Amino acid sequence: MKKFLAVTLAAAIVLFALFHYARSYYLPAPGATEIIIYTTEWCPYCKALRNILEKYQIPYTEYDTEKSIHGMLGFLVLGGRGVPVVVAGENIIYGYDGIEITDALADAGHELPLDWETED
Repeated sequence: MKKFLAVTLAAAIVLFALFHYARSYYLPAPGATEIIIYTTEWCPYCKALRNILEKYQIPYTEYDTEKSIHGMLGFLVLGGRGVPVVVAGENIIYGYDGIEITDALADAGHELPLDWETED
């Protein structure tokens, strides 16, 4: 029984350390300007987000949460419950909220018109 508890405690300590290492890797740093999106291929909001970023030529890095271990890990560490999750500079946006994304992109040094989410 003591051996089982020791192994369980050691595993918990290792998982805790790995989570904190991953958290420091995926959380945006102060002064960050990079745009990272966590998406899935089938999500219509993710597709709309990709289209708008490409339309306004905003460079971004995309990770598919279902096809990439990096994407899934980032999604989990950031506390994602649905896609898309957008890391825009220092901001993390959960879901597809046009005003919030516009503000975060502006904070990161990118410009979008205020009504971009309603454009065709």
